[in-house]
Amino acid sequence: MSFRPAPYPAQPAPRGGQELLFTSGPRLGWVFRDRRELAVPYREPGPSQQVIQGQAAAEVASAEQALGRAWRWAGGPSLGLAAILVLVGGCAASAWDGPNVRESAFTLIVFCGPGLLYTFWRWWAVGQARGRAAGGEYEQALAAWSQRAARHEAAELTRLGGLPEWGSVTSPASQTDIFGGTLAGWQALLTVHGASILAERQLLAVDLTGQHATALLASAVSEAQVDSETYYLPQDLARCGLLTGLSPAQLAEAIAEAMHAGNPAGTRTDRAVDVWIMQQLASALTRGTVTPRRLAAAAHAALGHPVPGGLLSPAEHELITGSLFPQGYRQEITGNLVRLDAVLAGLAAGGSDGWPSQPSRCTCLAMDTAAPGSSEEILRSLIIAWLTVHVTTSPPGSAPAVIIAGADDVTRPHLERLAGACERRGVPLTLMFRHLRGDATAILGGGTAAFMRLANHAEAEQAASYIGRRHTFVVSSYTATHGGSQTSTEGSSDAYGTSDSRSRSRTSNWQGGGPFGGGTDSGGRTRTIGTGTSRTWSSSWSQADGTSWSDAEARQRSYEYRVEPAVLQNMPEHALLLADRSGAALQLRAVECDPSIAGLPGVSTGPLPHPGSIQYASVPPPAMPPSGPAIAPLAPSLENWQFPEEAGPRPATPSARPEPPDQPEPPWWERGQPPHRWP
Repeated sequence: MSFRPAPYPAQPAPRGGQELLFTSGPRLGWVFRDRRELAVPYREPGPSQQVIQGQAAAEVASAEQALGRAWRWAGGPSLGLAAILVLVGGCAASAWDGPNVRESAFTLIVFCGPGLLYTFWRWWAVGQARGRAAGGEYEQALAAWSQRAARHEAAELTRLGGLPEWGSVTSPASQTDIFGGTLAGWQALLTVHGASILAERQLLAVDLTGQHATALLASAVSEAQVDSETYYLPQDLARCGLLTGLSPAQLAEAIAEAMHAGNPAGTRTDRAVDVWIMQQLASALTRGTVTPRRLAAAAHAALGHPVPGGLLSPAEHELITGSLFPQGYRQEITGNLVRLDAVLAGLAAGGSDGWPSQPSRCTCLAMDTAAPGSSEEILRSLIIAWLTVHVTTSPPGSAPAVIIAGADDVTRPHLERLAGACERRGVPLTLMFRHLRGDATAILGGGTAAFMRLANHAEAEQAASYIGRRHTFVVSSYTATHGGSQTSTEGSSDAYGTSDSRSRSRTSNWQGGGPFGGGTDSGGRTRTIGTGTSRTWSSSWSQADGTSWSDAEARQRSYEYRVEPAVLQNMPEHALLLADRSGAALQLRAVECDPSIAGLPGVSTGPLPHPGSIQYASVPPPAMPPSGPAIAPLAPSLENWQFPEEAGPRPATPSARPEPPDQPEPPWWERGQPPHRWP
């Protein structure tokens, strides 16, 4: 099957917005960003109920003071003067008769009316101030502020109305490996990705799932009136001309590689012998084209079995059964011939021989839904081997882009050989694995990796390990204690005592020489008796109550997954997490691959513009007051679907223009929540 570069003629635009699907990419899906995230916040702070209530209370107090002064200096004196004038006029009854009535009334109005009117106006102002203090002032201020904020938001949304909300995400590398997903998710991704590739070049989609994963792509291509063809293998093997486009040597090499795929115990000698036998059988088929049915007939004839007529000419049959393999050598390779006969017989069962069809803009090779057997397994490996040979021998720029859905059953050496050939020739290659295990784990990291739903916990953990870990500070412990104490003390004491004391003293003095001489004799007697009684009594009582409360929180540095495995297990069917390691650091982008997005308004065929590159209105928004609380954005931002690195470096922004917030919310995979779902 020889692919030549085919022109892409102008076709009628597909219906339902599918013209956006067939634009250059290669696109994996779209990311969403709400326009309101780019709107300049309304800078005027909202009214404060406490401030307004305080102002209203001060206004009421001021109005009451003004009313008191008005009554003291105007209302009261005016009322007293009016009473005096009425009394004086009553005493002089003649003043109220005839024409003097008007003069008297005019006098009352002139001298008493202004004061009473001023007092009444102050009383009415007090009532108005009390009404505003009851709550109406705050509601009015809030309603006025809300109207101004709504007008500002409407002006911002009008200015940003032309900006797209859905931006395309393309694969940053020539090889994209997709792991996980469901059948519905694969069909959507193949449609979006394949349609964008068809806008640039030819496409060869290989569906090895046996579940017609390319059915939605084929339907979209047919609706867009793009030249396409779908072959169901193995029954359409001969009709598609897959193997007839190879030379005999290439065909022999491809079949031998397919036979020994997944057999690490097989020796290189057996592989070399099989290749040599295949080349000898192919060289013996000198009439017509070397096809799988003719090769199977040649192997059958080499074993001495009869061959149906028409497959081999008499000369070819005589050469194969005669001098092609000497008798002694034929006995040595009998086991190899039996193996080749079994393999080629399974390939020849695909139908009658025919010339290869003309290459289409979109060619789909899909395995049938029948239960897989040994021939189907060899056919899968044979397709990969044929792709490798075809990409290697194709001129630069002529090979189509390759998508392989269901690459789980293909061995790692074959996939690595195909990936190397596509990289050397600049051919975009997309490999889709249903599971992340076995050889798929070894392939992970060879290109740009993307993850869909991975329901198995071990596979989700493997993907989370590839994405990497990060250091965060998390709450490690939280302690709250509450206690109380109560102490009550009561006591009394009583003491009683008596005391009795007595004392006696005597003093004698003599003067002179004794009984025969002169002298003096003096003396005294002292006696003291005392009695005392004392008693003390005391009583005491005390009580103490105490309450203690403490709240402690401890944080520690944690090394955890950047994306938790549970998030990968619960992803929506049409969600895709793209892990781009092409730059200096890992970049994660959440992508929606639902083809129905192409019919929504605000969808762009390119990436979303960086917020710093958006031109803002020449009239700046209202200036921020010197002091006041911080103002929140107009509306809570939706799911963040884009990293700043997606649109390249940020251009310089003039200082005179306001700048939108530059710190988006954490993405949904870090919050553990599903991504934004469009209605």
